[in-house]
Amino acid sequence: MSAPVTRTAAVQAAARALVDAVAERAARTPRQAAEAAYYPGHPLGSVAEIEAAVIRRRAADTAELPQAA
Repeated sequence: MSAPVTRTAAVQAAARALVDAVAERAARTPRQAAEAAYYPGHPLGSVAEIEAAVIRRRAADTAELPQAA
């Protein structure tokens, strides 16, 4: 029988899973991200529009990062 999982271990495992998911998402090209996000009836209407939104969002996110000294 294994030892019970502690709260700390559970939080650490969840944090690792989140970091992995964010890294996997960031590794996608804007087109891949758009294709993964598209579904019929999507508010943006097409993969091309979603791709443009992904590009804009990534550019905005990059602009918010602090500049290296």
